[in-house]
Order: sequence, then C-alpha cells, then structure tokens
Amino acid sequence: MSYNPKCHVPAGSFQVHTRKPLILQAYLNSCVGLALFDPEVGVGGLYHILLPEPVSESSHFNKEKYAATGLPLFLGRLVREGANISRLQAVIAGGALAGRVSNQDIHLDIGGRTAELVKEILDKHGIHVALSETGGFFTCCLNFNLETFQYEVIPAMLSGTKKEEKKKGNRISSLDDIQPIPQVALKILRMIGEDTYNIHTLSQEVRKDQVISAQVLKHCNSAIFAGKGTIDSIDDALLIIGQTTLAKIVTAMAIKKLLNHSFAGYSLTKGGLYHHAIGVAVVAEKIANLSQKASAFAAYSAGLTHDLGKVVLDQFVSGARPFFYREIMGEQNLVETENRLLKTNHTKAGHKLATKWMLPPSIANTIRYHHTPEETPEHQELVTIVTVADTLFHMFSAGPNLHKVDMNALSIRLKTLGMSISDFPSIVDAIPQQVLSGSPEMAIT
Repeated sequence: MSYNPKCHVPAGSFQVHTRKPLILQAYLNSCVGLALFDPEVGVGGLYHILLPEPVSESSHFNKEKYAATGLPLFLGRLVREGANISRLQAVIAGGALAGRVSNQDIHLDIGGRTAELVKEILDKHGIHVALSETGGFFTCCLNFNLETFQYEVIPAMLSGTKKEEKKKGNRISSLDDIQPIPQVALKILRMIGEDTYNIHTLSQEVRKDQVISAQVLKHCNSAIFAGKGTIDSIDDALLIIGQTTLAKIVTAMAIKKLLNHSFAGYSLTKGGLYHHAIGVAVVAEKIANLSQKASAFAAYSAGLTHDLGKVVLDQFVSGARPFFYREIMGEQNLVETENRLLKTNHTKAGHKLATKWMLPPSIANTIRYHHTPEETPEHQELVTIVTVADTLFHMFSAGPNLHKVDMNALSIRLKTLGMSISDFPSIVDAIPQQVLSGSPEMAIT
C-alpha cells in the first residue's frame, strides 16, 4: 500500500469516491468490512457494517448500521457515481470472534451472520468476491486504496502507528500533583450522587466559575446545538437545553481538561482518554434507560469518570509504552498487566483520587470495580451498567482492541440488569451513531 492519507470509516457508515489518493480504513472485530469497486470507471468505496439486520421497527432511522438495509444503499450510491454492478469486485473482512471466545459468542455469532448475509446479497447481484477473510479470532484492519484500488486485510496492531508524541510540561508524579477538576464540577457530581440538584442550585454553581461558564456557553453555541438559537447566558442555556444537558456539559468540559493531560501513554492519541470517557458515558446512559436499573444521569456521570486512575498512572505507562502494550496483547488483561508491571492498577489509583476529592460513593465504587462489578460492596447495578458500556465501546470503537471481551461475563452482567444475551443486538442498536463515528460529544443532548 502507498503512503496516501488515511481515512477511518466508522461502524454503521460507508464512503464512496471516484479514484483519488486516499486510503479508506475500517478496524473490524465482530463488525464486517466490505470494499466494492469498479476499476473500469474508477469508482469505489468502503462500508463498515455493525449488525446483520434491524432488531426492531425503531431501528430503521439509521439503515447504514445493518447489512440488510445498508448494503442496498451502498450499492445505489456506487451506481449513482458511475459504477456498473456487473463489473463490481468485492473484498470482505471481519466478523471475528475476538477476545475470550465462549459459547455465548458462538450462539450469538453476530459477525458470522453479518458476513453470511453480505455474501448472500452480493451473490444475488452477481458481484465477484475477489477476497474474503472473515471469521477467526482476531481484530483486523481492512485497507482500501482509492488511487490504485489495492486492498489488504492485516492484524490491527500492524496497521501503522504514529510517532510517539512528546509530552509537554511536567509529568504528574503523585495524587497530590493532580489539579482537581473545577469545584463546580465536583459539586455537581456530588449533587448527582445525592440526587439533590435542581435548576436553582445548578445555575448558582455554574455561575461561580467564569472559565467553566465560558466553556459551557461556547459548547452550547457549537454545531452540536445548531438551530436552538443563540445562548449567551447560563439562564438561557437552562431554558433552552434543560438542566440535565447543562449538567452533563459542565462535567464533560471539566473531565476533558483533566483527561487531555494524557496522550502518550494510555490514550495512544491526544484526546483518546476523553473520547473513551464520553463514549462510555453516553452508552451507559442508554443502557440505564433500557434497563431502568439506575438513573440515566448517574450512569452518564459514572461512565464519564470511570477511568480517572489512568491519569495517575499515565506517566509510568508512557515510559514503557511499547513493552506495556505488547504485554496487554498477550494472554493477560489490562488490570493484570498493570498489577504485574506497575504493582498497582488504574482502578485502585482512581479510587484513591475519588476518595481524595470526596466524590460520591457511587462514582468511587464505579471507578474501583468497573472491571469486576461482582465485587463492589454497593451500587452493583450502576457499576455493572458502566462495565457493560465500557465493554461495548471497546468492541465497536475504532483502533487496536486492548480490552479483552469475555462474552460469558457479559451474559452474567446483563442478567444483573434484568437483561439477557439475546438483548445484546438491541443494546448495540441503541448506541448513538455519533459515538461510533468518533464524535461522542455530538451525542450529549
């Protein structure tokens, strides 16, 4: 493959272009990637398919998520750009049983069913499959070069890494050196834990911090809330977007500043930890609504803060980054690797930080037990919601899969929430498209 610019195609979407110097990429676990191209007219595209078919009538608002409804749209777009279906060639990849494979994986077989449906539709249209590498047990990356129409399917960890960025400023050396998130955000998180926030107390607290107030108003006037009119005061924000959305924005802005200190260790890229935190928060909120086992706002807040401990340990991970990630890709999971190499782990470090900042017990417990919700002394349903959200985000977000997914454990945790593994497609379907497309902030509404 040449060194053309690369463009990631998120799950539940496709891109179609005429011949140009660009490489389309899709990181695939259970998802299926499909490249289609007509070399004679120079038209091609890449489709990242999440599920085989809609799970309910309400799913049709985003047809691109599903092979059954999205593949016809993909074909139609290619034809409109000049491609001839009879000349199309196809490359299929993904549909793996990645992570710790269990009977639940094999029974559910989302990736396998998606791949089979894709092949059936292609066969129906008489489309030649030039390469099919589906199934298996590993995360892969499908690369499709729009200039040469070359393609390759490779293990995700070999798909290319950026040069390690140099971290600016002083490294964080202890809990005492970490500047707390703004008092207004801490106060709101405590009010959420006690379920005592209201419009009056919320606006009163936000106004106390001019920096946070300015950041919130800037966010409220961004493209995310386009069409809601100009918001030039906290009172306007409360009136137009509501107290819950405002509180979510305040806490997100505060956590963003904290997590953005890390981009050379755990993050892999600048903003990576924050992107993950927002994604898990939004997914946790959706699961709380589906299960009715916890307040949606409490689930959002717990999801937003669940990885605070990584800020504490990031300096050590950064210094041993290649070795650290090679160890994670082995048999041990992240927490086991941390314990062995660092003599502690991010859940313990984060719990100490939460205790120091006097965060609510519900959030502190989520930070401490989000990898082992069965061990939490209280707030088990809330902790489990964040655990499931964290698992889903790791499964369907782009990039190397550093979190090993155990479907047997996922099945047990869903039972804690009054759900079953058969509900899994519906839960995945509830994930906002913005989370999958790499813009989770767009889902804060």
